[in-house]
Amino acid sequence: MELLTDYDVTIQYHPSSNKVRATFIEEIKAKQFEDENLNELKKKTVIGKALETTLDGEGVLSFKGRVCVPRVNDLIQKLLIESHDW
Repeated sequence: MELLTDYDVTIQYHPSSNKVRATFIEEIKAKQFEDENLNELKKKTVIGKALETTLDGEGVLSFKGRVCVPRVNDLIQKLLIESHDW
């Protein structure tokens, strides 16, 4: 099983900038728990076993204050392309 700590990746969303479309955030929220690893992390977060992860009021999983991007479809690739096109 891959863990978030296995990667050195940072994706930051800045609401005041238009670098990443707001629709990506909505898509991330909608698909976050289709990712098996993120779903397991959510379960651990709920029972207090994943200390650096949080669930916000909308049920969005974050790791160290950053939204967890699911590995489903081509969402990560689309996000990277979009953020580099501006």
